[in-house]
Amino acid sequence: MGITKSQIISQSESALKQWREVWTRNALVAKEFEMKSLAHFEGSGAGRACLLVANGGSLETEIETIRKFQDNVDIICCDKSLGHLLDHGITPTFCLVADANVDFGVYGDKWKDQLQDTILVSSVCANPAWAKQGNWKETYFYCVKDAIATEKIFQKISGCPNVIAAGTNVSNTMLIFLTQCDIDKSGNFFGYDKYLLIGFDYCWTVHGNYYAFDHEGKGKRYYMRHNYGRTIGGDLCYTSNNLGFSLSWIQKYIEAYRLPVVQCSRDTVFPTSVVHGGWSPLEKQMQYRGSVDRKAQTSRVKKIRELLAEKRRLTESLLEGRRTQYLDFAASL
Repeated sequence: MGITKSQIISQSESALKQWREVWTRNALVAKEFEMKSLAHFEGSGAGRACLLVANGGSLETEIETIRKFQDNVDIICCDKSLGHLLDHGITPTFCLVADANVDFGVYGDKWKDQLQDTILVSSVCANPAWAKQGNWKETYFYCVKDAIATEKIFQKISGCPNVIAAGTNVSNTMLIFLTQCDIDKSGNFFGYDKYLLIGFDYCWTVHGNYYAFDHEGKGKRYYMRHNYGRTIGGDLCYTSNNLGFSLSWIQKYIEAYRLPVVQCSRDTVFPTSVVHGGWSPLEKQMQYRGSVDRKAQTSRVKKIRELLAEKRRLTESLLEGRRTQYLDFAASL
């Protein structure tokens, strides 16, 4: 399934029209928080893998594997998978929230006293209850950069310095946040050696649950049954138009920036041919050990930032000197 520039623009315009009032209200609440830069995270993942946990059925299948090997990797989860991890003794490094209407009372309140070792990463337009009510280790905010530049609106309202490209859903946004590639730059911001995907199924199997630990998905397993297919493991499955759109988007993102992504579920319609690392068992991937010195890499990134800042300072000083030279020349005529 392809995706065009006009489709992306149309989706962005429709979303802004529908949500602008709520997003503005949420961004005004976010403004009350300290707006910290994400800069010190650059390169911090070198020599390590990061597990991205979405809420597809494969999360439930692999929950014990994640619990067993959690100390080997960093973990980022989305709002709806947070409780599943905590219920099974798994502490995520990051929890990312993107949506204005995701209910903290349903997906966060039960675990609000267990969040002291997890960093919240929230859109300034997301439901502010997540930032206000959770006992988080730290809280960081970001603005979404989309095809119609809405980030300028919400940066001005909130004062947030961090901008990442827009995704089609919260699961895709986790990968965008970690890599921070967009139309202006490519790279791998956090610098993890590998990004491991679990719960990124974009479908549900005939006999499986719609979400992890949730068979019905509030009826979605029935009324969102738009298309039929087979998982890469060969099982019959269903998917929806929305899931298909999100799948198409993340495929192109991974392909365009050649990201080191490994799909660790067989209960997915995600074609492994577009994933740089292909498919591999989660248990194997969570035992990965890189050879790069993590502290050395972050030290190099810090030094580069300092040198670039010094270059900017010297350039400004040079230009000021040239302006003074010209004024002296003009005054001498």
